[in-house]
Amino acid sequence: MTSHTTLRQFLEQMPTASGVWLLSTYVPDHTHEEVYLQVRTKENRVLSDELVRQLPDLPKGAPHYAEWQLRKQTAERFCTDLAQVKKPLQILDLGCGNGWFSAKLAKISQVRVVGLDLNLPELQQAHRLFSQENLLFCYGDILTVLFQPQSFDKVVLNAAIQYFHPIDQLIEALFRLLMPGGEIHILDSPFYEIDEVENARQRTADYYQQLGYPAMARFYFHHTFQRIAPYSPVYKNKNESFWKRLFTKNQNPFPWIIIKKGASY
Repeated sequence: MTSHTTLRQFLEQMPTASGVWLLSTYVPDHTHEEVYLQVRTKENRVLSDELVRQLPDLPKGAPHYAEWQLRKQTAERFCTDLAQVKKPLQILDLGCGNGWFSAKLAKISQVRVVGLDLNLPELQQAHRLFSQENLLFCYGDILTVLFQPQSFDKVVLNAAIQYFHPIDQLIEALFRLLMPGGEIHILDSPFYEIDEVENARQRTADYYQQLGYPAMARFYFHHTFQRIAPYSPVYKNKNESFWKRLFTKNQNPFPWIIIKKGASY
């Protein structure tokens, strides 16, 4: 495994912005950062420092409280599994946003975390609230060469993979960064059957149109189970249909998907 010291030495060659390492040139006009933040503000998802520090344990009455209760279940389950490994691990939290999940991972013994995103304002909030010796935050496009090969043991995408396309190119890029036998974990993210995609795309377009930001639909992607099938994914909680889970009270509707480097595909 590439050591955390080696990774930090690599990062120290890079420029920073308010503590965030800039691994790609910051050109927000070339990304969806502006419209994404506008949408999140309209949805009441841009949270104060006080609330971000509490995530996912928001008080009742806080924005999207019920959703965060489900995300808390996912986070606790993943962190419990990770703590059982009991060996040094270097983890990439891809699409980390304001860093709340990166911070939870970094609390686990022998775990070191890099949070990566293309949203600099949220990354700067993450650094301000959570940055520590075993937790670094970086700005960059994962589909370009950002890190040395075999830098990470695991990559986690928590409620983020819908912002990446094409998914096979993403997976191949992540395989380059993973150690042999390393794993990609996809959490709290919608996947669809092929015959569901067109309706899902239309619902997304309608939603952003009604919200007043139709351009955001171009940056939200609908991935299928069939698209990732060649990578031999493991589903840790796909025992019931998505729709049954969706309408079952207090049950997370999304599968926990694991794609292992070196699995047959």
